[in-house]
Amino acid sequence: MMKQRLDEKSNSTNLGRRRFMAQAGSAVGLLAASGGSALAQAPQIRWGSANLGSSGYVILEAMSHISNKYTETKSSVFATTGTLENFSLMRSDELEFSHTTSFDWMVATRGDKPFTAPVRANQMFAYVQWLVPPLVNANSDIKTVADLAGRSYSASKPAGGSTQLSRILFQEAGILDDIKWVYGSFSDIYDSFSVGNIDCVYGVFTNGTPLGLITQLELTMELRALEYPQAVLDAAMKTNPGIQVGQLTPNDWPTLDRPIRTPAMTGILGADDRVSAETGYDITKAVLENAEELKQYGLPLAGVNPQDAVRNLLPAYPVNAGAAQYFKELGIWREELTIAAT
Repeated sequence: MMKQRLDEKSNSTNLGRRRFMAQAGSAVGLLAASGGSALAQAPQIRWGSANLGSSGYVILEAMSHISNKYTETKSSVFATTGTLENFSLMRSDELEFSHTTSFDWMVATRGDKPFTAPVRANQMFAYVQWLVPPLVNANSDIKTVADLAGRSYSASKPAGGSTQLSRILFQEAGILDDIKWVYGSFSDIYDSFSVGNIDCVYGVFTNGTPLGLITQLELTMELRALEYPQAVLDAAMKTNPGIQVGQLTPNDWPTLDRPIRTPAMTGILGADDRVSAETGYDITKAVLENAEELKQYGLPLAGVNPQDAVRNLLPAYPVNAGAAQYFKELGIWREELTIAAT
């Protein structure tokens, strides 16, 4: 029944781009007429998710449903092309809340390409971790990350966060200029990899669970994950503080014969910096107090809990004051985090 409700809600919010922009533009015009602070009091909160069917899409749909159920704030979810577009839509006042990744915050808040100006946004809470080791055919002669020099590799599309993260890691490993890049959708690159046309692909493990495409691959071939040297990971984290280090274990993925360290990034709910502390508090409380119900929407939500919601926030960027208040009430606030001005 819950899945049916989610599907029905997904269908109702799957608006075309033109309709989305028209509705968003009308809302922004109304807010402009009544003053910027009205954003926090808007009766309809807009959430930006990701591509239809992706983990980000499922996560934001579920959280919006919980918010609608347990708060007086009503919301709608819009499918987008992903986290970079979400930051742009927040900057242009077309979204209040957005699915983001820890990797994107430095780029967006500094206004680096593809942004034309810095984006002002606050963190709400973290909700998922992706472990992203490179994957090769188990029979490949590629044994280490250094062996990727001169070989073909794909992390999907050129502007995607997965590709940008891979570039930083390969730069720190000293092999960036020697990589033969191949681009395409995740399904396309995994298909090409399965027939030997790509030597290595970007792996994705959501809270330790392999991407469905990885599970499908393993029906016809054996895989092996490459492990980055710790020095490479340390250097990458200095370049972009949103890059983290996680551990993938045989309990997560039985293909492994031992735990390995792997690059990681977290999913963070981003908020327009005009979202009020009251709204931030209500939504944070609703989602985290009802985490067990939220998890029924699927594996991408299996890692939602108050402790990780705070542990995986980024010290370099402000946290909505209402979300911070809720964390302080629970006694789990981290003093190195910054509270956004109200």
